[in-house]
Amino acid sequence: MKKLLIGVAILVAIIAITATIFVGQMDQLIADAIETEGSAALGSEVRVAKVETKLREGIATINGLTIANPGGYKAPHAISVANFTADVDYENQIVEQILIDQPVINAEMKGQQNNFEDLLANMPDSEESSEPEGVEPVITIKSFQLRRAQVNLTADRIGERSFIMDDLVVNDLRGTPEQISEVLTRRLIDHVSVQVKNYATAEITKMITEEARKRVKEAVNEKIQEQVGDKLKDKLGVADKLKGFGLGKD
Repeated sequence: MKKLLIGVAILVAIIAITATIFVGQMDQLIADAIETEGSAALGSEVRVAKVETKLREGIATINGLTIANPGGYKAPHAISVANFTADVDYENQIVEQILIDQPVINAEMKGQQNNFEDLLANMPDSEESSEPEGVEPVITIKSFQLRRAQVNLTADRIGERSFIMDDLVVNDLRGTPEQISEVLTRRLIDHVSVQVKNYATAEITKMITEEARKRVKEAVNEKIQEQVGDKLKDKLGVADKLKGFGLGKD
């Protein structure tokens, strides 16, 4: 079964955050773990600018998280997250809140294919390990929030567009990091997919409507010009006849 996209990065981050109380990892070691494990799981380069953990305050912050686009796409990153913060009750393994604020999502469509589908397709299959694994911790996430995400959409029919995606809020999650990451990933992918499709459909509909309106206007103008031309011809014809009877003006 393929590991899931965004949730893998979240999974690694959650494990790193909850692990600090037990093994006392330093911030740089956490950043290195996110980059190494995230890149291996996604099959695409994951980078982190900086990690800051404040155990006394129960705050963990990941700055400059990026997930690279697969080859053949314009933008270097599929996802860029400036600030990824978590309020953590380390003693009880409860994450009060995870907040991803103003991420940038670069969605590129080529025909029926897009970069997120390629990312999923390029992810390596997870292999079953014959070695026994330790019991995963059960954690609680009271609130996961994705706010004010900017989606930069590039599509053949509409060109380049940008819009602010509706916020996503998921509350009261409990399970192992892997279980939680799967739930969050499905919600995130569904949310982004629906938002992008709805926006693209609305823009295409507007383009079609505008094009139809333009064609109707052109047809009406052409008809009016024809009618004006016909009336002018009729008037000129009458004038010529009057001249023939010596009634027209010279």
